[in-house]
Amino acid sequence: MARRAGRQIAAEQYFESAMTILGRDGAAGLKIGPLCRSLGVTSGSFYHHFGGWAGFVRGLLQYWESQQTDRVVELARATADPIERVLVVRRLTVELRHDAEAAIRAWAQIDPEVGRAQARVDGQRRIALEQVVGDVVESTEIAHRLAIFGYSLLVGFQQTCDPRDRDLLQRLLGDYQDLILAHAAPHLRPVTPPIR
Repeated sequence: MARRAGRQIAAEQYFESAMTILGRDGAAGLKIGPLCRSLGVTSGSFYHHFGGWAGFVRGLLQYWESQQTDRVVELARATADPIERVLVVRRLTVELRHDAEAAIRAWAQIDPEVGRAQARVDGQRRIALEQVVGDVVESTEIAHRLAIFGYSLLVGFQQTCDPRDRDLLQRLLGDYQDLILAHAAPHLRPVTPPIR
């Protein structure tokens, strides 16, 4: 941990600040100086904590994968009811840091390590979404297509819309949820329309 005015700064605080900087300034704005200033620490404490930029980036990517993918999958799987699981995934998806995610996706185009992390996250998310959808619909082929459609919707939103517009994303995901429910196994179809 690094010290800030007599208190400890944990790695997670560096990563959270980095996600804020990424969302605001993109990967080009994520540099040691601005990051340390945002936390009120010296660059020496940064190097003491991470050893250098490469160690920081590795840690940041692991943190992003853990917080923005693994945690979402874990929380969704903790929900027993398949329809409720779809609602949980929708809620958690809206809460993601989409501005930072859009910056990470752009960064992945120029940095191979970030690109590998992005590909890994994309794969994990598509598989997890396919499992969630597959628990609702009877056809594995439809579940596969709906998972690709849903993930493409998310990535497209992050790349072509204001990623901070959570209201728009909420409505888009509501439409996606309706599409899933339209293909739901008969015993899982809701009697009344879902509440948005």
